[in-house]
Amino acid sequence: MVAKSRLRAAVLLTVVVGSASAAVAAVRLTYPVFGTPTAVYWSTDAFPIQYEVDKRVIGASSQAPAIIDRAFSAWTDIEDANITFKQIPFVDGDTAGKNGRNSITAVDDLFKDQGMLAVTTNWYDDNGKMIEADIQVDSTLMTSNYNVQLAVEHEVGHLLGLDHSAVLSAVMYPYVGGGSSAPLDSDDRIGISALYPKPELAGATLKGSVSGSSGGIFAAQVVAMNDRGEPVATALTDQSGKFELKGVPAGNYKLYAEPLDGPVDPNNLAGIWRLAKVDSFPTEFMEAKSMHVDDGNIYGNLAMSVGGGTIKLNPKWIGIAAAGQLSTLNAMPAIARVGQTVSLAVGGDGFTSGMTTFDVLNPGIKRVSDFRYASNYAYADFTISPDVKPGSTIIMVKSGNESATLTGALRIDGASRSRAVRH
Repeated sequence: MVAKSRLRAAVLLTVVVGSASAAVAAVRLTYPVFGTPTAVYWSTDAFPIQYEVDKRVIGASSQAPAIIDRAFSAWTDIEDANITFKQIPFVDGDTAGKNGRNSITAVDDLFKDQGMLAVTTNWYDDNGKMIEADIQVDSTLMTSNYNVQLAVEHEVGHLLGLDHSAVLSAVMYPYVGGGSSAPLDSDDRIGISALYPKPELAGATLKGSVSGSSGGIFAAQVVAMNDRGEPVATALTDQSGKFELKGVPAGNYKLYAEPLDGPVDPNNLAGIWRLAKVDSFPTEFMEAKSMHVDDGNIYGNLAMSVGGGTIKLNPKWIGIAAAGQLSTLNAMPAIARVGQTVSLAVGGDGFTSGMTTFDVLNPGIKRVSDFRYASNYAYADFTISPDVKPGSTIIMVKSGNESATLTGALRIDGASRSRAVRH
């Protein structure tokens, strides 16, 4: 049985308009300001960003104050990012709204029947500089079975200026479930470091374009994958098909482009990204071999030309179970540990029994069984070497001449822990 994720965490609502930039690492909140796509962010003199928490939020659970502190600390602990916060004393009866105060408040039945757990509203001026951000959480969140810290971390990412990510393992992925908290993904860390860099921030800059038969493709996801199959940094292409990845650590990478066609699509994003029309195309690698990048260097003219036409293959779901077993599939990352042998299942559109296969692009994760099939998914057993480094990895699906990826669909933990899932 295929079960789609049920609850979406943190759909953006950003109001009021008010430095154009290319599409850069991760996905930034980007809105039209006087007709120009503008990524909004906090100015340097806004730090430390002050915020207040309503007593109703912290009163919901004895763990709430510590959860909120850890959620903010997850972002300030990023070594390459210049981010600081200051919490002011708890307040009573606070409400969201443009009042010059950044707040976390609780509301009853937040977007009832729409599956929302929390929402962040950002205000910004005519130059794209943020002036206020309010986080609202459903009044039941703090006592729910969802991963509360992850949900709050996700909202803090919005407060800082990040939009949703199509990397399943990223904190900025738009779905959240139960289980224990996960660390910020590489895409989260690099994206926020590029937005608020420390003066000594190193890393390479990668610039290029993605085009199809009709020209540049808007909102294609570009991924820089390292030799371990980890999606280290991503970006969406702008309206002319151009992309820019900043702060990419020195190393070897393959670049590929994939359509934003699920499990995250333009409807999950805000601002100009929602205007994108999904162009269907097979996953396209810039070239078969890796390119080496060094800190401080700029690598330009990185062009990918993608195919078009009707593409049937579109993986959307993944599941994990004990070896030989079939699991429930969901639009959230599968979690495994080093040294395990597990059954991985991948499903979606265009799967054909006996023809569709998939690979985990981490060389330390090997398939050890034949594929088995059902109506719209395939599954097989995989062994994870004890030497595999913790982190997320990419799954490549092939069927006939078509290929497609689930970016960050599998995360490897280094120590024994309870399984975490995200809806």
